[in-house]
Amino acid sequence: MLNWIEIDGEAVRHNYRQFCRIAGKHRVAPVLKANAYGHGLAAIYEALAPESPPWLCTNYVAEAATLRRLGYKGHLLVVGPAVARELPEAEAVDAELVVGNTEVLEAWEARPTRCPIHVKFDTGMSRQGFNPADAVKIAERLRPYQDKVAGLCTHFANVEDVTEHSYADHQLKLFAKARQAFAQAGLKPLCHAASSASTLLMDESRFDLVRLGVSLYGVWPSPITRVSFLQLEGRVIELKPVLSWRTEVTTVKAAQAGQFIGYGCTFRAFRDMRIAVLPVGYYEGYSRTSGEGASYVLIRGERCPIVGRICMNMMMVDITHAAAVQVGDRVTLIGDDGDETISAQDLATWSKTIHYEILARLPPEIPRRPVGGGSLSLGPN
Repeated sequence: MLNWIEIDGEAVRHNYRQFCRIAGKHRVAPVLKANAYGHGLAAIYEALAPESPPWLCTNYVAEAATLRRLGYKGHLLVVGPAVARELPEAEAVDAELVVGNTEVLEAWEARPTRCPIHVKFDTGMSRQGFNPADAVKIAERLRPYQDKVAGLCTHFANVEDVTEHSYADHQLKLFAKARQAFAQAGLKPLCHAASSASTLLMDESRFDLVRLGVSLYGVWPSPITRVSFLQLEGRVIELKPVLSWRTEVTTVKAAQAGQFIGYGCTFRAFRDMRIAVLPVGYYEGYSRTSGEGASYVLIRGERCPIVGRICMNMMMVDITHAAAVQVGDRVTLIGDDGDETISAQDLATWSKTIHYEILARLPPEIPRRPVGGGSLSLGPN
Protein backbone atom coordinates (compact mmCIF):
# COMPACT_ATOMS: atom_id res chain seq x y z
CA MET A 1 0.00 0.00 0.00
CA LEU A 2 1.13 3.55 -0.66
CA ASN A 3 0.20 4.80 2.79
CA TRP A 4 1.46 3.87 6.22
CA ILE A 5 0.83 4.44 9.89
CA GLU A 6 3.54 5.51 12.31
CA ILE A 7 3.26 4.27 15.90
CA ASP A 8 5.09 6.21 18.61
CA GLY A 9 5.97 3.57 21.18
CA GLU A 10 7.20 6.08 23.73
CA ALA A 11 3.86 7.91 23.51
CA VAL A 12 2.04 4.64 24.31
CA ARG A 13 4.20 4.12 27.37
CA HIS A 14 3.82 7.75 28.45
CA ASN A 15 0.01 7.57 28.32
CA TYR A 16 -0.01 4.26 30.20
CA ARG A 17 2.17 5.72 32.96
CA GLN A 18 -0.14 8.73 33.28
CA PHE A 19 -3.02 6.43 34.18
CA CYS A 20 -0.82 4.32 36.43
CA ARG A 21 -0.18 7.50 38.42
CA ILE A 22 -3.91 8.16 38.65
CA ALA A 23 -5.15 4.67 39.50
CA GLY A 24 -2.08 2.58 40.40
CA LYS A 25 -0.35 0.22 38.00
CA HIS A 26 -1.99 -2.84 39.55
CA ARG A 27 -5.38 -1.45 38.53
CA VAL A 28 -4.73 -0.34 34.94
CA ALA A 29 -5.96 -2.77 32.26
CA PRO A 30 -5.16 -1.41 28.77
CA VAL A 31 -7.79 -2.25 26.15
CA LEU A 32 -6.36 -3.53 22.85
CA LYS A 33 -9.66 -4.39 21.18
CA ALA A 34 -10.52 -3.43 17.58
CA ASN A 35 -6.93 -3.93 16.44
CA ALA A 36 -5.83 -1.72 19.34
CA TYR A 37 -8.28 1.02 18.32
CA GLY A 38 -6.94 0.79 14.78
CA HIS A 39 -3.31 1.28 15.82
CA GLY A 40 -2.29 -2.35 15.28
CA LEU A 41 -2.53 -5.05 17.94
CA ALA A 42 1.05 -6.29 17.57
CA ALA A 43 2.43 -2.75 17.36
CA ILE A 44 0.74 -1.59 20.56
CA TYR A 45 1.54 -4.77 22.47
CA GLU A 46 5.21 -4.46 21.54
CA ALA A 47 5.21 -0.83 22.67
CA LEU A 48 3.57 -1.75 25.99
CA ALA A 49 5.56 -4.90 26.71
CA PRO A 50 8.47 -3.12 28.46
CA GLU A 51 5.96 -1.81 31.04
CA SER A 52 4.83 -5.37 31.93
CA PRO A 53 1.15 -4.47 32.32
CA PRO A 54 -0.50 -6.99 34.68
CA TRP A 55 -3.76 -6.89 32.67
CA LEU A 56 -4.73 -6.51 29.01
CA CYS A 57 -8.25 -6.46 27.58
CA THR A 58 -9.53 -7.58 24.19
CA ASN A 59 -12.95 -7.88 22.58
CA TYR A 60 -12.49 -11.35 21.11
CA VAL A 61 -10.93 -14.59 22.28
CA ALA A 62 -8.99 -14.67 19.01
CA GLU A 63 -7.32 -11.36 19.96
CA ALA A 64 -6.39 -12.84 23.32
CA ALA A 65 -4.87 -15.84 21.54
CA THR A 66 -2.81 -13.48 19.37
CA LEU A 67 -1.45 -11.74 22.47
CA ARG A 68 -0.43 -15.10 23.92
CA ARG A 69 1.41 -15.90 20.70
CA LEU A 70 3.16 -12.55 20.97
CA GLY A 71 4.40 -13.57 24.40
CA TYR A 72 2.07 -11.92 26.91
CA LYS A 73 1.99 -13.81 30.23
CA GLY A 74 -0.35 -11.66 32.35
CA HIS A 75 -4.12 -11.58 32.83
CA LEU A 76 -6.16 -11.42 29.61
CA LEU A 77 -9.74 -10.21 29.94
CA VAL A 78 -12.08 -10.65 26.98
CA VAL A 79 -14.68 -7.90 27.40
CA GLY A 80 -16.77 -8.54 24.27
CA PRO A 81 -19.79 -10.81 23.97
CA ALA A 82 -18.93 -14.32 25.10
CA VAL A 83 -20.33 -17.25 23.11
CA ALA A 84 -20.44 -20.84 24.29
CA ARG A 85 -18.44 -22.30 21.40
CA GLU A 86 -15.43 -20.17 22.34
CA LEU A 87 -15.15 -21.53 25.88
CA PRO A 88 -12.59 -24.23 24.95
CA GLU A 89 -10.34 -21.71 23.19
CA ALA A 90 -10.60 -19.29 26.11
CA GLU A 91 -9.49 -22.07 28.45
CA ALA A 92 -6.65 -23.03 26.10
CA VAL A 93 -5.17 -19.51 26.10
CA ASP A 94 -5.93 -18.88 29.79
CA ALA A 95 -8.25 -15.97 29.07
CA GLU A 96 -10.88 -14.59 31.44
CA LEU A 97 -14.33 -14.01 29.96
CA VAL A 98 -17.00 -11.42 30.66
CA VAL A 99 -20.27 -13.34 31.00
CA GLY A 100 -23.60 -11.57 31.04
CA ASN A 101 -26.26 -13.99 29.83
CA THR A 102 -27.76 -17.27 30.97
CA GLU A 103 -26.92 -19.29 27.85
CA VAL A 104 -23.17 -18.80 28.20
CA LEU A 105 -23.30 -19.20 31.96
CA GLU A 106 -25.02 -22.58 31.59
CA ALA A 107 -22.44 -23.71 29.02
CA TRP A 108 -19.65 -22.57 31.31
CA GLU A 109 -21.12 -24.47 34.28
CA ALA A 110 -21.30 -27.64 32.15
CA ARG A 111 -17.59 -27.56 31.32
CA PRO A 112 -15.36 -30.03 33.18
CA THR A 113 -12.74 -27.26 33.36
CA ARG A 114 -13.67 -23.62 33.51
CA CYS A 115 -11.87 -20.42 32.62
CA PRO A 116 -12.24 -17.56 35.12
CA ILE A 117 -15.24 -15.34 34.45
CA HIS A 118 -16.20 -11.74 35.19
CA VAL A 119 -19.94 -11.48 35.74
CA LYS A 120 -21.41 -8.43 34.06
CA PHE A 121 -24.48 -6.52 35.19
CA ASP A 122 -26.38 -4.17 32.90
CA THR A 123 -26.87 -1.07 35.03
CA GLY A 124 -28.17 1.16 32.25
CA MET A 125 -26.35 0.56 28.96
CA SER A 126 -28.95 -1.98 27.74
CA ARG A 127 -26.26 -3.96 26.00
CA GLN A 128 -24.43 -6.77 27.81
CA GLY A 129 -25.15 -8.01 31.30
CA PHE A 130 -27.54 -9.57 33.77
CA ASN A 131 -30.28 -7.56 35.44
CA PRO A 132 -29.02 -6.25 38.81
CA ALA A 133 -32.34 -7.38 40.29
CA ASP A 134 -31.12 -10.95 39.76
CA ALA A 135 -27.81 -10.42 41.54
CA VAL A 136 -28.73 -12.40 44.68
CA LYS A 137 -29.91 -15.37 42.62
CA ILE A 138 -26.83 -15.32 40.39
CA ALA A 139 -24.45 -14.97 43.33
CA GLU A 140 -26.00 -17.99 45.03
CA ARG A 141 -25.81 -19.94 41.79
CA LEU A 142 -22.10 -19.17 41.47
CA ARG A 143 -21.18 -19.90 45.08
CA PRO A 144 -19.87 -23.42 44.23
CA TYR A 145 -17.49 -21.92 41.65
CA GLN A 146 -16.16 -19.08 43.77
CA ASP A 147 -12.54 -19.79 42.83
CA LYS A 148 -13.44 -19.17 39.16
CA VAL A 149 -15.55 -16.04 39.67
CA ALA A 150 -12.73 -13.60 39.09
CA GLY A 151 -14.61 -10.38 38.51
CA LEU A 152 -17.80 -8.37 38.71
CA CYS A 153 -18.28 -5.54 36.22
CA THR A 154 -20.52 -3.03 34.51
CA HIS A 155 -20.14 -0.33 31.84
CA PHE A 156 -21.12 3.33 31.93
CA ALA A 157 -23.43 4.72 29.28
CA ASN A 158 -23.01 8.47 29.74
CA VAL A 159 -19.80 9.86 31.19
CA GLU A 160 -17.62 11.28 28.45
CA ASP A 161 -20.22 13.47 26.72
CA VAL A 162 -21.64 15.29 29.74
CA THR A 163 -20.33 17.56 32.48
CA GLU A 164 -22.63 16.11 35.15
CA HIS A 165 -22.80 12.42 35.91
CA SER A 166 -26.16 11.76 37.51
CA TYR A 167 -26.83 8.80 35.22
CA ALA A 168 -23.44 7.30 36.01
CA ASP A 169 -24.20 7.78 39.72
CA HIS A 170 -27.45 5.90 39.19
CA GLN A 171 -25.53 3.08 37.53
CA LEU A 172 -23.06 2.95 40.42
CA LYS A 173 -25.94 2.54 42.88
CA LEU A 174 -27.28 -0.44 40.91
CA PHE A 175 -23.79 -1.92 40.69
CA ALA A 176 -23.40 -1.52 44.46
CA LYS A 177 -26.42 -3.79 44.96
CA ALA A 178 -24.79 -6.47 42.81
CA ARG A 179 -21.52 -6.11 44.70
CA GLN A 180 -23.35 -6.44 47.99
CA ALA A 181 -25.16 -9.58 46.84
CA PHE A 182 -21.89 -11.24 45.84
CA ALA A 183 -20.22 -10.24 49.11
CA GLN A 184 -23.11 -11.70 51.10
CA ALA A 185 -22.71 -14.95 49.17
CA GLY A 186 -19.08 -15.12 50.24
CA LEU A 187 -17.75 -14.24 46.78
CA LYS A 188 -14.87 -11.78 46.54
CA PRO A 189 -14.37 -10.94 42.85
CA LEU A 190 -12.44 -7.98 41.53
CA CYS A 191 -14.82 -5.16 40.66
CA HIS A 192 -14.47 -2.87 37.66
CA ALA A 193 -16.56 -0.29 35.83
CA ALA A 194 -14.32 2.57 34.70
CA SER A 195 -13.13 3.26 31.17
CA SER A 196 -10.86 6.17 30.22
CA ALA A 197 -13.37 8.95 30.90
CA SER A 198 -14.68 7.64 34.21
CA THR A 199 -11.14 6.89 35.39
CA LEU A 200 -10.32 10.54 34.80
CA LEU A 201 -13.51 12.05 36.21
CA MET A 202 -14.97 9.71 38.85
CA ASP A 203 -12.71 8.53 41.67
CA GLU A 204 -15.54 6.39 43.02
CA SER A 205 -15.68 4.35 39.80
CA ARG A 206 -12.14 2.99 39.85
CA PHE A 207 -12.68 -0.03 42.14
CA ASP A 208 -10.09 -2.81 41.60
CA LEU A 209 -9.46 -2.35 37.86
CA VAL A 210 -9.84 0.42 35.29
CA ARG A 211 -10.22 -0.43 31.62
CA LEU A 212 -8.00 2.07 29.83
CA GLY A 213 -9.27 2.43 26.27
CA VAL A 214 -9.00 5.39 23.93
CA SER A 215 -6.75 7.49 26.16
CA LEU A 216 -4.01 4.85 26.01
CA TYR A 217 -3.63 6.07 22.44
CA GLY A 218 -3.18 9.71 23.42
CA VAL A 219 -6.73 10.83 22.74
CA TRP A 220 -9.17 12.42 25.17
CA PRO A 221 -12.50 10.53 25.17
CA SER A 222 -14.16 13.80 24.14
CA PRO A 223 -13.50 17.54 24.36
CA ILE A 224 -16.06 17.63 27.19
CA THR A 225 -14.02 15.08 29.17
CA ARG A 226 -10.97 17.31 28.90
CA VAL A 227 -12.92 20.37 30.06
CA SER A 228 -14.46 18.41 32.94
CA PHE A 229 -11.05 17.16 34.08
CA LEU A 230 -9.70 20.70 33.99
CA GLN A 231 -12.62 21.90 36.12
CA LEU A 232 -12.06 19.11 38.64
CA GLU A 233 -8.28 19.19 38.86
CA GLY A 234 -7.34 22.70 37.75
CA ARG A 235 -5.00 21.17 35.20
CA VAL A 236 -4.96 18.68 32.35
CA ILE A 237 -2.70 15.69 32.02
CA GLU A 238 -0.61 15.42 28.89
CA LEU A 239 -1.79 12.73 26.52
CA LYS A 240 0.51 12.11 23.55
CA PRO A 241 -1.11 10.97 20.29
CA VAL A 242 0.37 7.64 19.29
CA LEU A 243 -0.64 7.45 15.64
CA SER A 244 0.35 9.41 12.56
CA TRP A 245 -1.06 8.52 9.14
CA ARG A 246 0.96 9.32 6.05
CA THR A 247 0.90 8.84 2.30
CA GLU A 248 2.72 10.35 -0.69
CA VAL A 249 2.00 12.43 -3.77
CA THR A 250 1.70 10.15 -6.80
CA THR A 251 0.65 12.67 -9.46
CA VAL A 252 0.87 16.44 -9.95
CA LYS A 253 -1.22 17.97 -12.72
CA ALA A 254 -2.80 21.18 -13.90
CA ALA A 255 -6.52 21.98 -13.83
CA GLN A 256 -7.75 24.97 -15.80
CA ALA A 257 -10.29 27.43 -14.46
CA GLY A 258 -13.77 26.01 -14.99
CA GLN A 259 -12.58 22.38 -15.13
CA PHE A 260 -14.45 19.81 -13.02
CA ILE A 261 -12.49 17.70 -10.55
CA GLY A 262 -13.68 14.32 -9.31
CA TYR A 263 -16.86 12.25 -9.42
CA GLY A 264 -20.23 13.92 -9.80
CA CYS A 265 -18.73 17.20 -11.04
CA THR A 266 -19.25 18.59 -7.55
CA PHE A 267 -16.10 20.72 -7.60
CA ARG A 268 -15.20 23.16 -10.35
CA ALA A 269 -11.84 24.90 -10.46
CA PHE A 270 -12.44 28.57 -9.75
CA ARG A 271 -8.99 29.48 -11.12
CA ASP A 272 -6.09 27.75 -12.82
CA MET A 273 -4.95 25.20 -10.24
CA ARG A 274 -2.24 22.65 -9.50
CA ILE A 275 -3.67 19.40 -8.21
CA ALA A 276 -1.91 16.59 -6.35
CA VAL A 277 -3.37 13.09 -6.46
CA LEU A 278 -2.94 10.99 -3.31
CA PRO A 279 -3.31 7.17 -3.23
CA VAL A 280 -5.78 7.10 -0.33
CA GLY A 281 -9.56 6.84 -0.45
CA TYR A 282 -12.43 5.34 1.47
CA TYR A 283 -11.07 1.80 1.01
CA GLU A 284 -7.98 2.89 2.92
CA GLY A 285 -10.16 4.34 5.67
CA TYR A 286 -10.48 7.99 4.68
CA SER A 287 -14.16 8.86 4.97
CA ARG A 288 -15.92 9.82 1.75
CA THR A 289 -17.79 12.50 3.66
CA SER A 290 -14.55 14.25 4.61
CA GLY A 291 -13.99 15.76 1.18
CA GLU A 292 -15.07 19.17 -0.10
CA GLY A 293 -15.29 21.55 2.79
CA ALA A 294 -12.89 22.54 5.52
CA SER A 295 -10.85 19.35 5.17
CA TYR A 296 -7.23 19.38 4.17
CA VAL A 297 -3.98 17.40 4.29
CA LEU A 298 -0.47 18.61 5.11
CA ILE A 299 2.34 18.67 2.55
CA ARG A 300 5.67 20.33 3.33
CA GLY A 301 4.01 21.95 6.36
CA GLU A 302 1.27 23.54 4.24
CA ARG A 303 -2.47 23.00 4.46
CA CYS A 304 -3.65 21.63 1.12
CA PRO A 305 -7.46 21.55 0.78
CA ILE A 306 -9.22 18.44 -0.50
CA VAL A 307 -11.09 19.14 -3.77
CA GLY A 308 -13.71 16.90 -5.31
CA ARG A 309 -15.15 13.75 -3.83
CA ILE A 310 -13.01 11.18 -2.05
CA CYS A 311 -12.64 8.21 -4.40
CA MET A 312 -12.32 4.53 -3.50
CA ASN A 313 -8.51 4.60 -3.58
CA MET A 314 -7.60 8.23 -4.34
CA MET A 315 -8.21 11.83 -3.43
CA MET A 316 -7.26 15.13 -4.99
CA VAL A 317 -5.90 18.19 -3.17
CA ASP A 318 -5.19 21.77 -4.17
CA ILE A 319 -1.46 22.58 -4.20
CA THR A 320 -1.67 25.80 -6.21
CA HIS A 321 -0.25 27.78 -3.28
CA ALA A 322 2.47 25.18 -2.57
CA ALA A 323 4.66 25.51 -5.62
CA ALA A 324 7.44 23.26 -4.30
CA VAL A 325 5.23 20.18 -3.95
CA GLN A 326 6.24 17.35 -6.25
CA VAL A 327 5.67 13.65 -6.85
CA GLY A 328 7.05 11.59 -3.98
CA ASP A 329 6.50 14.20 -1.27
CA ARG A 330 5.24 12.91 2.06
CA VAL A 331 1.63 13.76 2.93
CA THR A 332 0.17 13.84 6.44
CA LEU A 333 -3.45 12.74 6.90
CA ILE A 334 -3.27 12.57 10.72
CA GLY A 335 -0.31 13.90 12.66
CA ASP A 336 2.24 16.71 12.67
CA ASP A 337 4.06 18.38 9.79
CA GLY A 338 6.12 21.41 10.75
CA ASP A 339 3.96 23.77 12.80
CA GLU A 340 0.71 22.24 11.55
CA THR A 341 -1.25 19.32 13.00
CA ILE A 342 -4.26 17.29 11.94
CA SER A 343 -5.78 15.29 14.78
CA ALA A 344 -8.08 12.30 14.63
CA GLN A 345 -10.70 14.61 16.14
CA ASP A 346 -10.26 17.02 13.20
CA LEU A 347 -10.85 14.23 10.72
CA ALA A 348 -13.84 13.04 12.74
CA THR A 349 -15.36 16.52 12.71
CA TRP A 350 -14.97 16.74 8.94
CA SER A 351 -16.53 13.27 8.64
CA LYS A 352 -19.41 14.07 11.04
CA THR A 353 -18.50 11.16 13.29
CA ILE A 354 -16.31 10.48 16.35
CA HIS A 355 -12.58 9.95 16.54
CA TYR A 356 -13.10 6.39 17.85
CA GLU A 357 -14.58 5.46 14.48
CA ILE A 358 -11.87 7.20 12.46
CA LEU A 359 -9.16 5.25 14.28
CA ALA A 360 -10.88 1.89 14.64
CA ARG A 361 -11.70 1.53 10.95
CA LEU A 362 -8.13 2.07 9.72
CA PRO A 363 -7.50 -1.13 7.76
CA PRO A 364 -5.11 -3.64 9.34
CA GLU A 365 -3.45 -4.03 5.93
CA ILE A 366 -1.86 -0.59 6.25
CA PRO A 367 1.74 -1.11 7.45
CA ARG A 368 2.49 0.11 10.97
CA ARG A 369 5.97 1.60 11.37
CA PRO A 370 7.69 2.29 14.69
CA VAL A 371 8.86 5.71 15.74
CA GLY A 372 9.90 6.85 19.20
CA GLY A 373 11.28 3.48 20.26
CA GLY A 374 10.24 -0.08 19.42
CA SER A 375 11.21 -2.73 16.93
CA LEU A 376 7.92 -3.93 15.51
CA SER A 377 7.54 -5.32 12.00
CA LEU A 378 6.89 -2.91 9.15
CA GLY A 379 4.20 -5.23 7.79
CA PRO A 380 0.48 -5.26 8.52
CA ASN A 381 -0.74 -5.82 12.08
